[in-house]
Amino acid sequence: MPVNARPENYFILITGVPLKNLKELGNALETMNGWVFSHHVNESRNDFSSWVQSVLNEEELAEEIKNLKNMKDMEMRIFKHLVNRYL
Repeated sequence: MPVNARPENYFILITGVPLKNLKELGNALETMNGWVFSHHVNESRNDFSSWVQSVLNEEELAEEIKNLKNMKDMEMRIFKHLVNRYL
């Protein structure tokens, strides 16, 4: 099972939706509006990669998604990681 962040370390999307683990992040990416993704991932930052590294301690995955600028690519990379690691 994916590791859950502590409640004080949940990722809070700009819309106010909290995410506690990689599965929830992947699911959110599946239906996320483009403006929400662009708020968190743009030329100056990648909030998802930062959270995956600093809170979930998934350094390899964080590095893999750090430069992804496409929501579907990031979603697929996260789910591939989950399948390879937990199934």
